[in-house]
Amino acid sequence: MLRIFTILTFLLTSADHWTTYLCLRAPVQGWDVVEANPVVDWLFQRVGLLGGLAIDSVVTVAAIAFLLLTQRFGALTKSCFLALITASTGYAVVNNLQAIAALGISPMGVG
Repeated sequence: MLRIFTILTFLLTSADHWTTYLCLRAPVQGWDVVEANPVVDWLFQRVGLLGGLAIDSVVTVAAIAFLLLTQRFGALTKSCFLALITASTGYAVVNNLQAIAALGISPMGVG
């Protein structure tokens, strides 16, 4: 179960970062698109969208690596934590995909 949640977490984090990039890379006329997570929004304001996504990626990989390698938590606790991350990141991806559809932009980043 731990392996499944780890893979899902990485896949959904990648999808979240891609869809966040698509939503925030350029203004869309008639829309005020903003990052909903205040911590990540602060990061984007400080280092820019690409820099913020890169930092978030590194922090995510480091946190998951720590979680998987530490002996402080058992497999059940680790799985539960990754399940929580999977669920919250999945929600963000769905929200971003809805925004992409409403904005009329391509989920492939073209056009």
